[in-house]
Amino acid sequence: MKTFLRLRGIKWVAMLGIAVLLSISLLTWTGESVRAQEEDLITKAELIAKIVDYFKWPHPNQYNDIWKYQVPAKKFKDVKTEDPYGMQIEAAYEEGIIGPDENGNFNPNSPITREDAAVIFVRAFKIPESTRPTGYEDDYMISEEARGSVYALVELGCMKGRTETQFMPKAYITKDEVDEVFNAILNTVTPPVYALPRQNYTAPRRYVKLYCADPGATIVYTTDGTDPRTSSTAKVWNLAVNGHLGFEQLAPGEVNRKVVIKAYSYKQGLLPSQVQTFVWYLYRPAAGSVNFGHRKILDKTPTRPAVYAIWNDADSVRPMMWYIEGQERGILFDAGQTSASVLSLKEYIDTYIATKPYDVVIGHSHGDHAAQIPNFINAGHKVYCNKRDWPGLVGGFFGPLLPDPADQAKVIDLDWGDKLELGGCTLYVYALPGHSNGNIILQDKVNGLIFSSDIYGCTRAGSADNVGVSGVKADLLLSLVQQVYSSYLKEGGKVTMLFTGHDETPLEDLNLKLFEAALQQVMDYGEAACTPTLRGNRDAPGSRTTMIGDMWYDNTHWISLKLAGIIGDNTEYLTRIDEQGINYNEPNGYLKYSVLSNIEFEGAELVGTKVTWANPVTITWAGQEITIENALPNMFNPWVYDYTIRVPRGRSEITVIPTTMSRRVTSIKVNGQEVGYREKVRVSVSDGSVITVEVVAPDGVTKSTYNFTVEME
Repeated sequence: MKTFLRLRGIKWVAMLGIAVLLSISLLTWTGESVRAQEEDLITKAELIAKIVDYFKWPHPNQYNDIWKYQVPAKKFKDVKTEDPYGMQIEAAYEEGIIGPDENGNFNPNSPITREDAAVIFVRAFKIPESTRPTGYEDDYMISEEARGSVYALVELGCMKGRTETQFMPKAYITKDEVDEVFNAILNTVTPPVYALPRQNYTAPRRYVKLYCADPGATIVYTTDGTDPRTSSTAKVWNLAVNGHLGFEQLAPGEVNRKVVIKAYSYKQGLLPSQVQTFVWYLYRPAAGSVNFGHRKILDKTPTRPAVYAIWNDADSVRPMMWYIEGQERGILFDAGQTSASVLSLKEYIDTYIATKPYDVVIGHSHGDHAAQIPNFINAGHKVYCNKRDWPGLVGGFFGPLLPDPADQAKVIDLDWGDKLELGGCTLYVYALPGHSNGNIILQDKVNGLIFSSDIYGCTRAGSADNVGVSGVKADLLLSLVQQVYSSYLKEGGKVTMLFTGHDETPLEDLNLKLFEAALQQVMDYGEAACTPTLRGNRDAPGSRTTMIGDMWYDNTHWISLKLAGIIGDNTEYLTRIDEQGINYNEPNGYLKYSVLSNIEFEGAELVGTKVTWANPVTITWAGQEITIENALPNMFNPWVYDYTIRVPRGRSEITVIPTTMSRRVTSIKVNGQEVGYREKVRVSVSDGSVITVEVVAPDGVTKSTYNFTVEME
């Protein structure tokens, strides 16, 4: 009996242990199963991010459009823009795909039911709701607000039940199910047309981009309100060919109307999308009906000027003017588009801004930057404008801005090397042609402020292309751009803020680097680096453009430069020098760049030569016929190979920094030593010694040699 009890005890203990082990295993397996199921589920944030990334809906923070601030950005209480998927969630809210719950929340980390996912898919793909029941036994469980969406996807064969008999609308959808639905829709329906900018705010003019998430789809549109599927006025839209659709870019006078575009997309083998209707309201007040406006950008300090932005909402292209005031004097940089006979910018500045005497500097003489000159001249202000831009004051696209010879005689030439003293602040003057022959730039070296007018472009989403720079061959322009930037950094200079002719807020040093990079890629890869213009109407189709970034996704960090000619035509947008047998416009000509675009010296100064980019211009100015050269003295010319450099006496070593026109050159040698692109090289010098720089082009054959003779002083 004892033995039996002993044996029974052993058996009982063993069985108890097995039971415990089984319980632990079951709990472990159950936990892993639940965890695996949770990992299979997709959160609301993840689903929205997947859809937004496919359609490429931009977040409002991703594009630069001041008019969007009329309407508060749509926000959830529990989502911040900087959160994971925060930008995608807010972009989807802007598109009307999602909305807040009764508490204003989105609950981004919660799973999403199958029926709610169906609603989001149908809204995003603009699929018409259906009234045809699913046929599943639990059809009655589908909520009223989701029924049309679920019915539509089931009817199209894009969504199926969890089982053969159960749809399970309240069950949480898994990642695999989302992929299955997504792929089914993409294989059934052409994605709909979307448009930028968004339509929930008024603007004075618009460049409209239509787009479809499927690059193989064709977009058809109308602008007269008719159905693009049947209308005789329907057109096929192609960004590369037609550019953006422009409305009221330069139209004079009051604008008060709406623009209606109807569009759909189709692709062979798929159902066509539904027609989408887009409506933009355009409003611009009549000239003279509103006064100028201004905003302080920087406060004045003992060593920094105050800076004010000035504009007029009645101006069709809304140029920016900048008032810069030091301790003793001020400068108005650019004079706007508003006619001097309509309003007085001088009266406005005197009343609301200036506290010191001031002069006027015209960055360039296009009519949207120089219209107010007469009011300042008549009031006795000094007005500066580079001589190379005087022809624009007596003619040009905007007509004569300064027809009176007596007024012309009062305009003062201003050029590279001049300085303007404001008290506690010095503005250095530089010149950079391309957009106009006489575009000048002001720099406050101490504070890194650059005032550039139009040459560095504009990052507004509504401007389509930044700036036309066809006035200078693209390779020579790259050289000038690099030389100007190098000069910004001399004498302890820096770049912190860039004030352009059309950006309402200052840009940054990165924008100057993007400008250079856009030109550089053309030197490296030729026309393959160019794209047709984004801008429609008079600039399309096919204007030769070099671009970096995207206006709808990169905010102010993008650039687009319109070069000369049309993609594929014979326009010579690169340098040709017949006497040297040079023509980079030939097929693969860019592979023959064996030249420097810039060279810098530390401890020495280059004695430059004259650089000419356009023929002289003869005009009648102040009652006399004058001829104006389009050239700059004392510059580095890539196609001049012999120079003098001045070195302070007693110095035995300097630094040479060569920059080649192409970054793809085969080799760069300084005094026979192989060096890299923009690599600093220490070189021994003595009076009369010669520094040689040899460059072999990307083709491995074409070669140029530069000689820099040292002159001790």
